[in-house]
Amino acid sequence: MRAVVCSEYGPIEGLSIRSVPAPAMKSGAVRIAMKIASINPPDVLMPQGKYHVKPPLPFISGIEGAGVVLEVAHDVPDFRVGDRVMTYAGLGCFADEVVVPATRVFKTPAEMDDETAAGFVLVYGTAHHALVESAAVRKGETLVVLGASGGIGLASVQLGKALGARVIAVASTPEKLAKCKEHGADELLKSDEPLRDRIRELTNDVGADVILDIVGGSATDSALRGIAPYGRYVIGGYASGIVPNIKANLILLKQARVIGASFRLLLERAPDLAAGNVHNLFSLWERRLLRPEVTARYRLDDFAQALKRVADRQAIGKTALLVDA
Repeated sequence: MRAVVCSEYGPIEGLSIRSVPAPAMKSGAVRIAMKIASINPPDVLMPQGKYHVKPPLPFISGIEGAGVVLEVAHDVPDFRVGDRVMTYAGLGCFADEVVVPATRVFKTPAEMDDETAAGFVLVYGTAHHALVESAAVRKGETLVVLGASGGIGLASVQLGKALGARVIAVASTPEKLAKCKEHGADELLKSDEPLRDRIRELTNDVGADVILDIVGGSATDSALRGIAPYGRYVIGGYASGIVPNIKANLILLKQARVIGASFRLLLERAPDLAAGNVHNLFSLWERRLLRPEVTARYRLDDFAQALKRVADRQAIGKTALLVDA
């Protein structure tokens, strides 16, 4: 089968498409014929050795996608050959086939197309875990989303509005901010503005009840200074590739909470809870409260261009890799 392989940690230009054996079937797993993969920041960071997960070399890139079940292990009762599914596999989705633990596979709703399904689990799963479980966002609260125009960002804007929050979206360009507005953001901030001052200005000097940070880097310190007393600062990732240092005195003075929200770890440690979250998100999607959006599509042969688009932070919404095209 064809696959995008990382043979050594380094620049993403070192990745290559190779012919490799199909993965061996495992107990408790499902084999999926991949149709479409979704490109996420970890797909850029992992081959460079900059992600907190460092798979043994060589490995096949691609943490998320959608396709059709080809084979089901004898001890997996919930799937059948031919089922349309989506998966947050963690690895291996930039390939013709992937073998994934059944706990990481979800049946695609009949009305949802494969392109939407390919990029659904990670972004909405992360947004739900961050805003519903970790931060417990309540109606009427102010939510700030850093990196609001990306996949997780737009998902969080939409989910924040569904929860009844006032959403302040932070993004780097007018085009990205316009997309955030289109998806329901109440207020817009450019990421190069003084975030502390602008957040306080928009909240009558109170600060934000909840801040979701999926960017990291220099934005973290400025945004954290704009949090309200007893606010919740949720870390959902660091798309910038820079892990921020958080100043403990700010947390103490604001009596704030800093919370990590990783849907990957939720899948590993509490798969039943993660599955319940996904099905709750399906319900919100069916009610049109969530609107996934793919803004760029690439063939598998053009994977490097697709990764560069995400690496350069040009992507708005989701970027799809058409594996079987």
